[in-house]
Amino acid sequence: MSAYLATVRRLNHLAAVVRGRAYHPQRYMIETLAGAIEDAAIAIQSFPVDEPGQLPQPAVDALREATDLLTENDFMIPAAIVGYATAPVTGVMPQMEPLNAVSLQLARQDADLRARRMEIIDHGHLNSRDEAVLNAALTGLLLLHRKHERLAAAVAVDNDRPCNLGQPPADLAAH
Repeated sequence: MSAYLATVRRLNHLAAVVRGRAYHPQRYMIETLAGAIEDAAIAIQSFPVDEPGQLPQPAVDALREATDLLTENDFMIPAAIVGYATAPVTGVMPQMEPLNAVSLQLARQDADLRARRMEIIDHGHLNSRDEAVLNAALTGLLLLHRKHERLAAAVAVDNDRPCNLGQPPADLAAH
């Protein structure tokens, strides 16, 4: 399967995951988000690209709309999830950066989330031909990034406590 077809497939599955997982008090906003993702998939199939590894401009525009919707509204879906769908073409996979938690417990939670993310990627679930596996992979990545965002907020509060100010991040290897 070409990188473009893989991206189209991931985008279409992501739109379905959005419809099933997103929350917004105004349902039409979820449809708008899912529609923007589907529009990107349609654009990839409909418009030629100038250079390999690039998305056609209408797809870029639709993805920008989807990303803007995700960052400006709380759909309970991290914007990073879009990058997993476009990675076959762009070659850029979203990252889950270490949070540098001072607290050992929070550092372990961070390491666990990042390890679980890598398992999904390393096992090739995003490239599965099985529809259920691909949906589960996208849903899993969505949930992991959401948990990581919430953990990042907890780490920021914990690291700012007077007793933790200036402390180095917890060393998991030492424990």
